[in-house]
Amino acid sequence: MWGGVFVALFLILSGYGLEESFRQNGLDGFWRKRINKVLLPTAFFICAYNYLFPYLSSDGDLSVGASMHKCLDELLYIKPTFWFIFFIAKCYVVYWLGSRFLKGRLRLLFFVVCALVCLNIQAPCGHLEAEQSFSFLAGVLLSMNKTRLAALSDKEIKRGMFLLLFIGAFFFCLKAIPPLHDLKGSIAYNYLLCPFRLSIGLAFIPLFSMLRPERSALLKMSGKYSLEIYIAHIPFIGLITDATSTAVFLAYSVLAFAILLVYRNLVEKKLNISEALFIIINVFFVAKYSTRISEIFALFATLSAVVFYYVLLRLVIPYYIGNRGQEARCKRFVFGGCMLVFAGWLVLQYVIDPYGIQVDRWSALHFPIQNLLSGDYPYSASTHLGGNASPFPVWQVLHIPFYLLGNVGLSFFVAVVLFLWSCHKVYGNDKTLVISMLICTSAAVWYEVAVRSDLITNLLLLATIINVVFPHLHQQWVEEKRWWIACAVGLLACTRMLVLIPIVLLLLPYFIRMNWRKQISVTLLTFAVFALTFVPFAIWDWQEFFYSQNSPWALQTRQGNLADFILFVPLAIFLSMNHKGEACRYFRNTAVMLVVIVSVTFVHNMYLGANWNLFSPVYDITYLSTALPFCMLAVSRKTGV
Repeated sequence: MWGGVFVALFLILSGYGLEESFRQNGLDGFWRKRINKVLLPTAFFICAYNYLFPYLSSDGDLSVGASMHKCLDELLYIKPTFWFIFFIAKCYVVYWLGSRFLKGRLRLLFFVVCALVCLNIQAPCGHLEAEQSFSFLAGVLLSMNKTRLAALSDKEIKRGMFLLLFIGAFFFCLKAIPPLHDLKGSIAYNYLLCPFRLSIGLAFIPLFSMLRPERSALLKMSGKYSLEIYIAHIPFIGLITDATSTAVFLAYSVLAFAILLVYRNLVEKKLNISEALFIIINVFFVAKYSTRISEIFALFATLSAVVFYYVLLRLVIPYYIGNRGQEARCKRFVFGGCMLVFAGWLVLQYVIDPYGIQVDRWSALHFPIQNLLSGDYPYSASTHLGGNASPFPVWQVLHIPFYLLGNVGLSFFVAVVLFLWSCHKVYGNDKTLVISMLICTSAAVWYEVAVRSDLITNLLLLATIINVVFPHLHQQWVEEKRWWIACAVGLLACTRMLVLIPIVLLLLPYFIRMNWRKQISVTLLTFAVFALTFVPFAIWDWQEFFYSQNSPWALQTRQGNLADFILFVPLAIFLSMNHKGEACRYFRNTAVMLVVIVSVTFVHNMYLGANWNLFSPVYDITYLSTALPFCMLAVSRKTGV
């Protein structure tokens, strides 16, 4: 009984606080605060909980897939444990929509309608949302009528408090009547629960005000960490069966609370989005490939990787930047270390037998080029694993020199050099050395080098071009150079379709501001250049080009699900308009977009194929590494050098 009453109290105070803030500050920083303070800590804990306590979260199944399934069901609100977080997130959405687009009575009417809808549906958490449907709105109304409430005498407040307690007690007794209690599970039962929770929650506000809880240091701390306390104890409540298990419950709750405090003080307050993505992507690689050794080793390796990258970003790089007294020595040390890493990469590529690895990106380039130079149709070639080999024409041509050198993976080294050159040219020596440190320590990059993958090479070359072009970008320059830009975009699209995502995010704001004639002409030229690169192959063998499983489109058009574009398109438009020509924001937004596309695709495929193991060969997590060049650029821009 008491849990639901205090949830109602929390929601009432949340609605009151938001309305007060809106009156003073509008919606400035609304979502940034909600995401940073509420949604991200919960998502972090759900992931950490399912990784650290798999025997509690997966019904005894300790496999990675079982934990991942439970984690996704939690994050997507399919089988919620943290139902309250999702409910208050819905309240935030309703409040933002009403406050952003409506005014006066229409705004209030919108809030009432949404509350009624909530009252008359059953969420995955059962009655829990419906019984709180009017709690948040009650807080908003209290704020709107603050002047009237302040004019009430103490006697009137006490009278109202006892009336509310009586109403709550009445509905509590009413729902206990057997015929009415039998309605449990139906929408009609919501009409008994909602008045009970709301009335008692409202009555507790004057009651607690009289008790002056703010005088208690313990309650002050509880208020400050209320969200963390709630999240930390909820998943372990089921452990309580006797006195011994209660002690276990308390121990786990304290550990969970400590994890959340670490997040709040070391992650939320220290790491920005780009740094967090850099750590997550690299830790994923460590987690996946360390499981090949053992589950216990993977746990320690993953935690060690988290600590290593955190120390690198928050201690090592700031030390390098701030130690101006030994600047030359630091630079020599960093440069020497990077040269050693480059040499190590080169040795790694030649020590590993490419035919012995279970990744065929290198052979998807090698054998089509071999056919091309031998006069055979390139798209009839297969990889060394027998899979499709369908590289786009421009990407094939660019790799011919490296094929002649006997290793198409050498293109990575050229791409890295060009990328670092562009960073040095645009951002200077210090930022270039910071980016070099990030590249050299990235587990994902080491993996890409080891398997001779061309994926990150493609994105590094694209980032190089963007680095060089970005300082010149403004509306007049884009319109003057639109023909060259259209040709460049068409050719870049003919390396890998994925590169269009960063390009669209970069150029969409300028494209929208063009007149419609220029928009049409630029679009047609881009498609024409893209199509013309395929014409020689279409003429060469029409049947193979359009109907073979190894056509140029065989791999790149089968990735993802069309339904996901309902999310991708509005998100891409928002992120494109959000960067406003600022380099750091653009690089951050691009990294976010690439990670979201890969993550949503994986999650969708998990539910379609009922394969929940992210580390299985079905899911190629190397696609996450496409965000790394943009993460590193954003991180370097935030270093302050």
